[in-house]
Amino acid sequence: MHRICIFMAFVLFVQFAYAQGWRPNEKQILIEVKSQNQVHQLNNLGINFEYYKDGLFRAYVIKKEINKLNESGFIWHEEISDLNEHFQNFWQTKDAYHSYQEIIDLADSLEQEFPNICKKYIYGSSLGGRQLAALKISDNVETDEPEAEVMFDGGIHGDEIGAAENVIRFARDLCIAYNSDPNITDLINTREIWLYLMVNPDGRVAMSRYNNNGVDLNRDWVYMWDAWGGSAGPCSQIESKALRSCMYSNQFVIHTSYHSGTEYVSLPWSYRSDQPVDWDHIYHAGSIYSSVSGYPSLDFGQGNSGMYAINGSTKDSNYGVMGSISWSMEISYSKQPPASQIMMYYNYNKPSMVAMIEYAGYGLQGTITDAITGDSIAAIVFVNNYFPTYSDPIVGDYHKYVLPGTYSITVMANGYETQTIENIVVAENSVTTADFQLQPTNGQFAYKFASSQIPDNNEADEGWTPGALGAPDNINYSIGKNGWVVLDMQYPILDGPGNDFIIHEGDSSPEGFTCYVGSSIDGPWISIGSGNGTTEFDIAISELSESQFIKILDDGDGTANTANAGFDLDAIEALEHIPSISINLLDYSVDDQMGNNNGKIDPGETINLVVTLKNFGDLTCFNTMGTITTSSPYMVINSENYIFGDMEQGETTTGTFLFPAIRKHL
Repeated sequence: MHRICIFMAFVLFVQFAYAQGWRPNEKQILIEVKSQNQVHQLNNLGINFEYYKDGLFRAYVIKKEINKLNESGFIWHEEISDLNEHFQNFWQTKDAYHSYQEIIDLADSLEQEFPNICKKYIYGSSLGGRQLAALKISDNVETDEPEAEVMFDGGIHGDEIGAAENVIRFARDLCIAYNSDPNITDLINTREIWLYLMVNPDGRVAMSRYNNNGVDLNRDWVYMWDAWGGSAGPCSQIESKALRSCMYSNQFVIHTSYHSGTEYVSLPWSYRSDQPVDWDHIYHAGSIYSSVSGYPSLDFGQGNSGMYAINGSTKDSNYGVMGSISWSMEISYSKQPPASQIMMYYNYNKPSMVAMIEYAGYGLQGTITDAITGDSIAAIVFVNNYFPTYSDPIVGDYHKYVLPGTYSITVMANGYETQTIENIVVAENSVTTADFQLQPTNGQFAYKFASSQIPDNNEADEGWTPGALGAPDNINYSIGKNGWVVLDMQYPILDGPGNDFIIHEGDSSPEGFTCYVGSSIDGPWISIGSGNGTTEFDIAISELSESQFIKILDDGDGTANTANAGFDLDAIEALEHIPSISINLLDYSVDDQMGNNNGKIDPGETINLVVTLKNFGDLTCFNTMGTITTSSPYMVINSENYIFGDMEQGETTTGTFLFPAIRKHL
């Protein structure tokens, strides 16, 4: 029997919030912008803006912001004098646009009429209580199959109403064409097609760019977030969290987010000016979208240089975190084209949408399984030096669109040996299969990049965020001066005896940082200490029993705009504990209902002391018995032992010790 002795000494951002719509007296204007420096200046002034065309940027401003523009010498022209008044009766006078409720009703009818290929998933409710929903269209729609996944979303800016129109109209056409159009039928049979109906349904109802908290949701995303657009933190809004849940739990090969306000396919990066390492195949996929579309001439290119720089966008996040080919597609110069043009713009985009579903299945694919059991494995998949993608944890399949050529694939997974296959040949408009069977081993390392910030960015550094993933290899990500990063360890690290994980620095110059742990991907974050260079940490300091998410904050030393600025993060590694039993006291309380019931131990009272224990060890503690003692001459313990029974790993249990009447005043 295990005896546990308990010795006790009794010693008595500022963020705008709106009910809906635009800010009072907010205007829509066009600003003449002549340089990238002026773009940065607009952001520093706190102006919410976007590219329109021909050196003009569309902005949404109130009086104090207009004063800032005038003081800074910007030339601007008014488009709409009062946005709230302009859109007040839009949904009472609209013709062929679908309202929020009509989109939801149509989605429900598709699920009802085509149950074998169409299923609706609800990821939550907006601030206004409206559905945040997506349709999945595929054969065997209830089953996760080893098929390439592709995603379309619309309406992240609620006033760009053609975006959600594209999505719901395409969903309807796909369902209707199944078993009548051979090409569509084949694509539905061999792909998993996701259509996220309205990212910002409250904005659609209010005809506002923002959500009901006044936040621009396309500045609220996790990868290189930098407090643009009223965002208080990465995925600070419920609508952003819902879309992230959809993205994070799937493996989309290609993701298209629909917007309007210009006509352009905006490729990553938007936060920095140099091209991503996946540029060749991203650019090629963009060229396919453009060439098969119905537009007379649809421009495409990098968002940062072809439009303007922004931080916190969905396309940068879905590429930077998940490895998806991700872009925003601006479908029309007008944000609310006449109803007579709705089908024209939809038909311009429909061939491209079909093409993206097709091309998502080209390139590389395979399954990743346990070599002994055959079970599917959730793994990180590196193709050449590109940003990694991920295998499906349910069926083990991975997919990545690449151009014809010869490739190397390296697969890393927690609990398994890393494996590489070389010289994999991919032909044009085809797919090559490379399966992996991994051998089990020990080890848990950072699995996924969750969120980050480098204040004002640092383009002097290469920004190789995948350097923080996997085992230590002297390839690191420099998190930036005063920057921070959150990593997902895939599953929780348990608080065991001693230190629980180690943060590896990637070079020979130790740098300072603070380490935090959290109970969720969004925190709240609890500091468990500072480090200088490679450092071990103990989760117990946080009083959490486990943590899957770890945040690292640079100490602010050194130069900001230089290569390798900030702490150089190579890896986070869970430490292997020697199997043991570790029973800790979590809490205790005084039950004096037999006395005056004031929750205190008073003279003359008989009380029960309620004790809560937890097994933080790796083994089950059998026949656990607790013994409580005191050296106080003023107290007598009547029942000094309590049998807690068997306590499994991580189990919490409660026991009661009886103290009879206290003899004297304490």
